[in-house]
Amino acid sequence: MRVTDPGTWTLLACALVLSAPGPTRAQSQEEQRRRLQERLGIKPPPAQQVPDVGVAAPGTPSPTEATRTPAAPPARTPAVASRPRVPGFAEDARPILEKACGNCHGPEGMASRSRWVLRGEPADYEATLRFVQPATAAQSPLLKKGTGTTLHGGKKVLAVESAEYATLLRWIEGGAPPGKARSAPAMAATVPGASRPAHVGTSAPSAPSPAATASGVAASPVPSAPSSASAGPQPTASSDDASAAPRFAPGVHEALLADCSSCHASDGMAAASRYVTHPDPEQHLRSVTPLVVPGAAANSLLYQRARGEAHPGGEVWAPGSAQLALLAQWIDAGATGTPPPTAENTAVATAPPVPAAPVPAVATPAPPAAAPHGPGGPHAGVPLGTFPGLGSLSLNGRFDLNYERVNYNDHPFKSEGESALRSYHHFLFLTRQSAEDPVTLSLEVLSLQFWEVGFHISGPSWPVKVFAKGGKVLVPFGGDPLFHHSYGGLAGFDQRVLPVVFAREGLTVNVERRLGPLALSGDAYVISGYRLKRADAVLNLQSDLAPLEDTRLGVGARLGAAWGPINLWYSPYFNSLGFGRRLFLQALDVAVWRPRGLPVLEHFSLGAGLLRADVSGGEAEGYGGPGADYYHFASYLQLRYHPTDWLYLQYRQGLRTFGNRRGLILDSNALTREDGSSHNVGVMVRWRGLSAGLFQFWNLEKTDETPDDFTRLVVAYEF
Repeated sequence: MRVTDPGTWTLLACALVLSAPGPTRAQSQEEQRRRLQERLGIKPPPAQQVPDVGVAAPGTPSPTEATRTPAAPPARTPAVASRPRVPGFAEDARPILEKACGNCHGPEGMASRSRWVLRGEPADYEATLRFVQPATAAQSPLLKKGTGTTLHGGKKVLAVESAEYATLLRWIEGGAPPGKARSAPAMAATVPGASRPAHVGTSAPSAPSPAATASGVAASPVPSAPSSASAGPQPTASSDDASAAPRFAPGVHEALLADCSSCHASDGMAAASRYVTHPDPEQHLRSVTPLVVPGAAANSLLYQRARGEAHPGGEVWAPGSAQLALLAQWIDAGATGTPPPTAENTAVATAPPVPAAPVPAVATPAPPAAAPHGPGGPHAGVPLGTFPGLGSLSLNGRFDLNYERVNYNDHPFKSEGESALRSYHHFLFLTRQSAEDPVTLSLEVLSLQFWEVGFHISGPSWPVKVFAKGGKVLVPFGGDPLFHHSYGGLAGFDQRVLPVVFAREGLTVNVERRLGPLALSGDAYVISGYRLKRADAVLNLQSDLAPLEDTRLGVGARLGAAWGPINLWYSPYFNSLGFGRRLFLQALDVAVWRPRGLPVLEHFSLGAGLLRADVSGGEAEGYGGPGADYYHFASYLQLRYHPTDWLYLQYRQGLRTFGNRRGLILDSNALTREDGSSHNVGVMVRWRGLSAGLFQFWNLEKTDETPDDFTRLVVAYEF
């Protein structure tokens, strides 16, 4: 083929055109790849170069490149330089919080005894983490209290539209880093209480030495310790690595303590339940361990109750919240115990730490079945195991022995007084808490005082939680979750108004709903109620209960609301008594349980209540109407002082009157020795399942004073 042949030139031109890359398409793909890599932070973007087409021959450096020395390669721009940095606690969040909250939450402020105090110390960061939720940043208690959307003694201190609020929100969304702000990809999300890498909280990475720069090494920061962002793939966490899984303390312990203690503390409404919180992590863990199935959060009672399943207080943590995720992570990882104290747990490092060798994570063994619980409340029971068709069974019990000085007036040392030994509580409960189906069982096995079979009706997507029970149920009447009503000033087996154990055959349904800080509950029930023996008889609320063969149905309800430490109940009940007569019984109760964070008041709990039972009707049967209708009345006021969680001092008083036919509280024309008041002072100590108390009771009759004052020394054991 000849070079001068026109066909030859045509073929060569076509070949060059086909072999040459399309500049527009190649540039577009390269630009897209570069931008994607820059966005993901995979590698730094290439240095920008200005093409000089037609000036320099291939392989000839441009004038700009010619001026560079071979020992100094082009400096690369870090990939994260174009992204906004994540605010840090030390330099961004702390100044805002100190300005807005420091007056009250400082060491000398009004909230200096609250759970959050800014002391100007490294520990301030850990204290603040308890109130942030990176997964749902805008719902963090720190922001909701600051903007006044939830109960806050200091009212609103931040405006949602302010720059300060925006900074705090970006700090939490970025993982709530401790300080020395770093770029988002290098900052792992920090969950309150979750274990963090050892390098979190250290100073900025070390700069390269001058010698390294002079020798031609790129001037990029070199971290002092390997990290997920700079050291490439890291080994997968295993059970042999202590940092691979969260431990109970501090994170899980503090989260439960913050949101469960209002009811489950030793003096709370649920102090008699299977779960009792405690400030000491080891004691708290003893109560938690029987309620979790290590490795299976979904099957653990503690996790189910926290998300609102069959929980009288409703949903504790919303789905997706950092606290619920942390609890699930802890249980799924094996529910390990508390870590040994280290310097890393007590201060934030200020220099690159020396990498430590992995420490094997040894799970804290579960306490023996009969091991007593920590101070302040009953143990979680003796687990019997899980059985096919029966589920998980456990035993709980309470036994006591009382030494009493009785049959005297005024003081126990009078010669007419007598001594006695009595046991009031000898209860053993068999409980079924199945993790596989919604059926529960509670049975008093010694005397069959009551037994209940329960069923969870509501589904996971229901806005309310619904639970039904049947059997010989504890009647949900009044403020006490068990049966020790205090109407008339006397409680438990001293009670003179309602049955000592208010348990009747029937059905109950419980509904719960939580609306932000407000928890609502409602109980409706049908039971075998009261019956009059004669049309003109005065009803005795303690003993005139209808036999099963002549059942008189009673219907009632209990409506409750809780807002922080304040709890309120209203209980109505209606019963046809026969002979055309009817009973309308109602009670109003209020309780304030140690408002945490309020000086002085946080050591006190208060309970008060009123009860009135009206008997009317019967005109059609020839008996009833004015002069025949009557009512019973009772009240109580109880004040307790709690210097510690294992000790309290008590004063209680109450009034009771029966068969009143006029007035609202007391009919002075129809007084008997049944009408009177009671006053009680005492002290109670609780420790490891044991409790001991000394109480003095004065019973003051309205007429015909009776020598019925008494002194009681009680020792009890619960498990």
